Amino acid sequence: MEGIEHILSPQSIAVVGATNRPGSIGQAIFRNLLDGGYQGILYPVNPKAKSIQGVKAYPSLLDIPDEVDMAVLIVPPGHVANTIEEAAKKNIKGCMVITAGFKEIGGQGVELEKQVKAVAQAHDIRLLGPNCLGAANTNPNVSMNASFASTMPRRGNIAFISQSGAMCVAVLDYAAGRHMGFSKSISIGNKALLGELELIDYFAADPATKVIAFYIEGG
Repeated sequence: MEGIEHILSPQSIAVVGATNRPGSIGQAIFRNLLDGGYQGILYPVNPKAKSIQGVKAYPSLLDIPDEVDMAVLIVPPGHVANTIEEAAKKNIKGCMVITAGFKEIGGQGVELEKQVKAVAQAHDIRLLGPNCLGAANTNPNVSMNASFASTMPRRGNIAFISQSGAMCVAVLDYAAGRHMGFSKSISIGNKALLGELELIDYFAADPATKVIAFYIEGG
């Protein structure tokens, strides 16, 4: 499907909410991108830090001087819609929302997710999540682990789609112990816009993928 490559094969990634704070998701995801050997350009975004793990940080998406393909959002749920608005002004085509606190908790979370979805749709931004683990692409030309899973998957020809982040981690850990490899792994979370049907179509046409496996919990 058109546009999914901005999420799964981005040439540059901004991590909004990247941090040096030990034990945080913002630290884990940025470190995984670095340690996984990501082949594109990384831009940590944090208004309170000059650098994140040795990489120059920017106060906001709009302060980044170059073009950005994809933004990973690790910000409070009430700030996600505004951050996607910033991404649109920056002409970013894909957003991966790691943040939880949306329809999975009910109440105000449902309304927040509707706002996030509406903003992404209005600006034609591909949206993964919210409330997701992230995604990985083992192609050596990309080598992206934009997730807070502990390890980069081994390279192979299986594409794995999981609605559950915990199940995604469990499957990847199980596969690693048995030397099984993946072309891509992707956690879809609440699938506000991007869900299993679009990804199945995408992976069916992906030359690196021979098998599609997925775990879905509900609508």
